Amino acid sequence: MPAYKRGKKSRPSSAAETPLSQQDAKETAEPLANFKESGITNLLSVSKPFKSPDYKSNRRWKNLKQIVAQEEQASDWPVDFPTHWSIDAAPSLVPQKKYCDLTGLPAKYTDPKTNVRYYSAEVYQLVKTMQPGSEQQYLALRNASVVLK
Repeated sequence: MPAYKRGKKSRPSSAAETPLSQQDAKETAEPLANFKESGITNLLSVSKPFKSPDYKSNRRWKNLKQIVAQEEQASDWPVDFPTHWSIDAAPSLVPQKKYCDLTGLPAKYTDPKTNVRYYSAEVYQLVKTMQPGSEQQYLALRNASVVLK
């Protein structure tokens, strides 16, 4: 079994075991030598066949002042026409993150009695020792308080 597979790092002992022989090194260095011999010092001056010289972009860049002026002139547009000021995002498909009501850390658990979210067992000890009615204040912070009639 070779030494490198047994976990020991060792240097190859012969030229046949070297990963890159001298002949391979010459072959890989030839493209670099050809590049040096070509006399190209600036790669920006080399033609790039993958770019079309006839391509012209029709996109016009606008700064914020131009966008605001265009919005002010748009009074004749329909009310439901989307503008930069009225774009509404679609509802997210990702579930809402739940945070601990006491610490603000990501909540993994919910107390079934009080519906208070908590982060760990240490925080749960605090939830159990809370006075009756005080959990409603924590729930009111996230608009989840229960109103009894």
